[in-house]
Parts: sequence; structure tokens; C-alpha cells
Amino acid sequence: MTTHPDHWNHLYASGGRPEWDMAKATPVLAEALELAQPFGLAPGASVAVPGCGFGHDAAALAALGFEPTGLDFAPRALEGARARYGDTVRWAEEDWFTTTLGPWDAIFDHTCLVAMDPPRHPAYVAACADHLRPGGLWLAVAFHDVQGRPAPPHAIPMKELRQLVEPRFDVLHLAEAACSHPRRAGREYLLVARKR
Repeated sequence: MTTHPDHWNHLYASGGRPEWDMAKATPVLAEALELAQPFGLAPGASVAVPGCGFGHDAAALAALGFEPTGLDFAPRALEGARARYGDTVRWAEEDWFTTTLGPWDAIFDHTCLVAMDPPRHPAYVAACADHLRPGGLWLAVAFHDVQGRPAPPHAIPMKELRQLVEPRFDVLHLAEAACSHPRRAGREYLLVARKR
């Protein structure tokens, strides 16, 4: 069951590296940061990375001068993150829906939303808004095509995401990602939204 840490612990423990792990930060991170820069996101800002897994994106943010917090509720994921990146990032074993950490200046969401079962999407979006400072930015990478594979991740159409987001956020950018990893090219899109 995807709502329980044991499900994810099993996936992180078997074989050493889950199939979705690319062993480095997603190339879409640089694209997201470039799009967010005109809206005030700059090094020194605090950035939450929910569902951080082995921490590649969080570590890349730290290397760029941001202050990331990598959160995951699967202890095995965080063990792997610490083994790879040590204490360059603040790691937190936390459930995104219940954490009392934050608020943050921004969130970088690399397919965490689409790992959630669709009935949980509205609560996830609300949690993102709740964990941001006023005017904070949510940068999200999502799939619109999962090539018929069993979920998670779940594909989510752009129109549906816009409808989920707009009650709590202003959509600043929502389009096909230009810098996807080759395994994901043409299947990802990128959202930049500002908390109202």
C-alpha cells in the first residue's frame, strides 16, 4: 500500500536502487530553477524536497547554495541518501501530510505528487500550500504519460493539475519539460506555481 512506509522501504531495499532512481538529480531541476528565478527564488532560499528518496535533487540544490530539507517517510530511502551525500542536506524522516517542519520558501517536487493515489491529490496540494511561506513557490515535475505501466506513478493531465492547483496557487508556468532525462523525454511536464 503506497500510503505506508513499508511499501517504499521494500522497494528501496530490494536490488539496492529502485527502477525510477537515475543515480543523479533530474535534469529538469535546472530548468525549474531557471523558470523560478524571475519570481525571486535564489540561492540561500529554503527548499523542501518531499519524497526525496536517495536525495539526488536535494543534494544538487545544496551544491547550488540553497538550503534544502530532504523529507521521506521511508527510513531506507533516507539511509541511502545519507550514505550518498552525508550531512550536506538536512534529512528528515517525515510524512508530508503531517510534518510540522517548515514553512519553506519553495518546494521541489520531483514526481512525488504522481506517486500518490489520485484520491489523495487534493490533500497533497493543500499540504504543499500549507508548508510554504506566503508567496512561496511550488516547482513540480509530473507525468502526463506513464506508457501504460502499472501505477505508481500515476499520469495526471495538465488540465486536471491546473484545476487542483488554482484554488491555492497562481500558475506561473505549466508546460512540457524541455530538459527531461532521455528515459522520460516527452512524458513529463513542469509546473511553477506561487502560493496565494
